[in-house]
This record gives sequence, C-alpha cells and structure tokens, in this order.
Amino acid sequence: MSRSAVPRRPQTRRRTGADGTWFEEHLLPAQPRYVGLARALLRVTALAAGFTEAQAFDVGVAMSEAYTNVIIHANTPWITLRYAVQPHGITIEVEDDGEGFDIAILDHPYRPEAEVGRGMHLIRSLMNTVECQSSPMGTLVRMTRLRGGRVRERRSWNVAAPPFRSIGHIRRTIDRYERDLALMLGDVEPIEGDLDDRAILERFAGADDKEGLVGDRKLRIKTLQATLEILKEDMSEAGR
Repeated sequence: MSRSAVPRRPQTRRRTGADGTWFEEHLLPAQPRYVGLARALLRVTALAAGFTEAQAFDVGVAMSEAYTNVIIHANTPWITLRYAVQPHGITIEVEDDGEGFDIAILDHPYRPEAEVGRGMHLIRSLMNTVECQSSPMGTLVRMTRLRGGRVRERRSWNVAAPPFRSIGHIRRTIDRYERDLALMLGDVEPIEGDLDDRAILERFAGADDKEGLVGDRKLRIKTLQATLEILKEDMSEAGR
C-alpha cells in the first residue's frame, strides 16, 4: 500500500504506564477493504504486547467479525477501534454511531443452518470476555483476550461499561464528519489519492437520498459535540 493510500489521522497512541501498557484509537471507514488494514494494525499491536502469532490471529479474527457486523448492519460510514494493552491481556473495542439493535439476541443459541449469528459465535469462542451495549445512537462491542488464558466456551455477553473514549478522538471524529459534510456540499475539493475523501464521495454518489445523508452528517456532528461537552464536564468534576 502506498503512503497516499493510508487514511489520514487514523490513530492516537499513548503510553499509559511504565509497565508497557498502552492505548490506541483508530478511526476507519466502514468499508470491507479496510478490514484487512484494521487487522494488520491489531496484529502489530498484539505481537508487540507479547502475544503469539496464533493468539494475534485469534484476536484479529474476533475484531474482524465485529468490524464486518458494523459494515453490514449499522448503516454508518465510520468505525472506531480501540486497542488497550494491559498487564493481564488486550482489550479491543469496536464502536459505531449507527443503528443499534436489541442485544438480547446475542445470547440466542447459534444455529449454523440459519446462517445468522456466526460472527458473534466466533467472537465468543475466541475471546475470554465479551461485552456489548447498543442503542439507536450506536453500538459498542468490547472483548478481552488474556495472556495465556484458556478461552471458555458458551459464555454470556455482558452489558459493556462506557467506552474508553478520549476527548482528542471525539474531536478528530467531529473534524472527519465536518469534512465529509463539506465534501458532499462541494465546499472543498477532495485530496488526490486520499481514501477517506474517496470513501465518502463514493457513498454520496451512490446515495438515493442525498439530502438525508447531508442531514445525517449534521446530526452526527451535533451529537458528538454534545458528547464532547459532557465528557469535558465529567473530567473537570473528576479533577476537583
């Protein structure tokens, strides 16, 4: 992949402790061709954290299944990935701000003949803990793989706590949506070779309801701006 083909501003990485823990965030388009990139980023992280190739493969498969579910079901242009390397293992979050679903279906028995639920079944079989929260404002899937820990079959999905959001990442997401809006309205020109710009223009060109897509971006920007203010207030109160 050429340098120009790599999405702009895809991540934040910051060390969080002297014990080698760290936290990463990636904002990537909800398109099939980016699943491989997300998986490659996770593999590098898992190997750097001391996981074996086999373990890195397992967590990559689990993340890919969650990523693909967003592409198929969420009706959203962007996916947020978070990789948190911790002393006990690695935690992965896959978050979107698309259409939610009833999480009660997650614990329904997997039936191969029905050809549904395969992705969630795989995630549950490859990770030590799995959590999910979903609403009309989006979905969060959080999964953890322990170092050397044996994965137990048939565990239940738990309700996830709030995501590891950072103020910087929310600001970057707002910037991305504002650029999406400007591109759709023709206020700015796309950058040559930039896949992020191309992704949104392809989506806009193929949309039956272009006005609705513009309105969707405006609503997402307002929602994220409100979320940002709430997060800043919470952090301010926590620091008192």
